[in-house]
Amino acid sequence: MDARRDIEFIPDRLNEEPVVFLSMTNSEIKLSLMIFFAIWTPICLLVGIVIGKALLSLACVAGMVFLSMWLAGKRLRVIKRGKPKQYHMLALSAWLQDHGLSSKVFIRESRTWDIQRWRTK
Repeated sequence: MDARRDIEFIPDRLNEEPVVFLSMTNSEIKLSLMIFFAIWTPICLLVGIVIGKALLSLACVAGMVFLSMWLAGKRLRVIKRGKPKQYHMLALSAWLQDHGLSSKVFIRESRTWDIQRWRTK
């Protein structure tokens, strides 16, 4: 018998990314951090320049990003509950495709088939 045995069956849950923070995986956290920094940095800097406290606005960026992450995590938990793996990403991709913001990668048409006999001569 072979001394080295390979694992014949690895459950899917072992290959999934672990949940790290508020039902978000590591890659979801990175993506949302980049998005929230891109949104809040210009807004807070403009407000900080207007009121004359530009350095304070950078601290507000960190606070607003954390608050946005917390709210997004709570909302994502509700969206993910009871759904299959990666359902939220497929739903987001389908929504982007429906609104013309993404390339057409899903078949999103509904048609009916008709069964007829065609008479040939």
